[in-house]
Amino acid sequence: MSIKELVSKYKNKLDINELEQLMALALHKNIAYIYKNPDKLLSRSNILTFKKLLNKRLADYSLAYLKKNKEFYNLNFIVSKHTLIPRPDSELLVTEALKNTSNNQNIIDIGTGSGALILSLAKNNKHTANYVATDISTKALNIAKTNARKLKLKNKVKFIKTNLLNSINNKFDIVIANLPYLTPEQMKEASIKKEPSTALLSGKDGLDHYKKLLKQLPKYLNKKYLILLEIDPQQKESIKKEIINNLPQAKIEFLKDLANNIRVVKISN
Repeated sequence: MSIKELVSKYKNKLDINELEQLMALALHKNIAYIYKNPDKLLSRSNILTFKKLLNKRLADYSLAYLKKNKEFYNLNFIVSKHTLIPRPDSELLVTEALKNTSNNQNIIDIGTGSGALILSLAKNNKHTANYVATDISTKALNIAKTNARKLKLKNKVKFIKTNLLNSINNKFDIVIANLPYLTPEQMKEASIKKEPSTALLSGKDGLDHYKKLLKQLPKYLNKKYLILLEIDPQQKESIKKEIINNLPQAKIEFLKDLANNIRVVKISN
């Protein structure tokens, strides 16, 4: 059976583009190879590998997890079952942070996961800065460190295993965080069931992590600060109350994502 024939056989189960990407993965080739060699005959081993990948994809494993990498901010990141898959909407955090950089800032990414946010920021920031990234998961931090090495940022970012800001001594000019913010009801969505619940679920209202962080933050901020937090659109009013309780003088703005939904709360002074 050829590449074209096998892909065509399953076109009723999955989008052709995804089938071709699974085929490239099964053959350890890039996607261009699949396009250029549609008539290449497949071995039994090739077919079995492809079917195994297809069954996983049909069981709601994301393409990124199967490929073990995901593009974010025009950079390629290794991901694993221990990290959240970076989403395009999260690029808003990086873009907004870059608008507010200057020399010699202290910048922290809390709950870094794969390191996509802090490493994208470090790679694109034209100013000098001190970067810190924290995560409670050792396995996630190992992935982030690997991504830092791949992007030649190994010596630029300090990775610390800790819960939120525990064990941190510095004060920061820019704080970014994409902490868990989903409710138990939202966790039922099929597309995220294979991702680590510890990177997604945050109590009944999805705000447990941010409530704890906002209580900690005041003593970790420099005189002039910027905080960028990714949230669910429905959390706008709830998180606004938490910010006012902990940073009463702060200016609060809400930024919209690619789908025109509120996605980031910007807190500054």
